[in-house]
Amino acid sequence: MMTKEILVANKYIIKTDRLYTEKHEWIKKNESHWLYGITSYATIELGEIGHIDFHTVGESFSKGDTILNIETLNIKADSYAPFDCKIVAINEDLEVNPIKVFNDPYGEGWLVKLECNGTVEGLLSPEEYANLVKAEATDL
Repeated sequence: MMTKEILVANKYIIKTDRLYTEKHEWIKKNESHWLYGITSYATIELGEIGHIDFHTVGESFSKGDTILNIETLNIKADSYAPFDCKIVAINEDLEVNPIKVFNDPYGEGWLVKLECNGTVEGLLSPEEYANLVKAEATDL
């Protein structure tokens, strides 16, 4: 089954099978955990990713805490916990091949698996996130 997507400005892909944050991160329920990554908009804005600094598996975070850092040629960007959670797995492939995040942000470029330690609320639907991208993108 193919996942539906929203295409903004023929450039930014927004998958309809997940939720989004205002900081351009996505989460998707996967069995008993949540997959977490950054959006295609974020990858284009950040540019080529050189390194990802992951926290330790088993570490817990409150909503809004920095859960990893992404380094590009130009900047170091923080990614934030979308809810109270614990990291249960990291995408170890990205430690040697971080370009996967840029090439496939919604697939092989997922960053971490999270266990929710509370409620999942305050996130954006795909349509709400598409409107946010339209409002923020400077190339529309």
